[in-house]
Amino acid sequence: MLDRLGIFGGTFNPIHMGHLVVAEEVRERFSLDRILFVPSYLPPHKSVDVAPARDRLAMVRLAIKGNPFFGLSDLEVRRGTKSYTVDTLKDLADKVKARLYFLIGSEAFLHLHTWREPPELFKYADFVVMERAGREVTLEELEDYLAEFHGRFSQVEFYYHGKVEDVQIFSVQGEGFESRLYLTPVVNIGISSTGIRKRLRKGMSIKYRVPDEVETFISERGLYR
Repeated sequence: MLDRLGIFGGTFNPIHMGHLVVAEEVRERFSLDRILFVPSYLPPHKSVDVAPARDRLAMVRLAIKGNPFFGLSDLEVRRGTKSYTVDTLKDLADKVKARLYFLIGSEAFLHLHTWREPPELFKYADFVVMERAGREVTLEELEDYLAEFHGRFSQVEFYYHGKVEDVQIFSVQGEGFESRLYLTPVVNIGISSTGIRKRLRKGMSIKYRVPDEVETFISERGLYR
């Protein structure tokens, strides 16, 4: 049987406890063998001040080292260009013998049509769409978006399969492939990278918002000042 590998991409600017909590929650809920964190080199959809890629990579390494089910990929950083998910998923699908599960927040998912080669994304991975408490996406809203997506990209079709516990399940069918899309609730602990950067610029504490070693690294490197 193929391993079940979660792919958690993002800027991680910086990584924080919220990232770690939802990754562990998804790993456990979907019985994933491993979660692979993939920090981006240059995010194509964000214009915020971003710390150097090598620093963000180092912070993720520090944050996850205590969890044997978490791993780190420098694939996008080594690529050294803007990070496009379709390229990353294709590379990973070619290199690893595993079924891929791509973790994405519900807010980001509702803009998937703006990404590079949107239909191809479903060819390489199942999608785990995470909705945080207080920012829920209703089943009707998701179905409306999927219908809109199909209207733009007719080569991909979505079929609702029902609900298992708290997880809404869709099949995704395209030319030569079938994958799954899951809508799952995750805990919202009220921590964001934006909020952490704001606190740092104001000289405020970020203790308990990031792992201790990440806090030390940020301080020693003088990041986000």
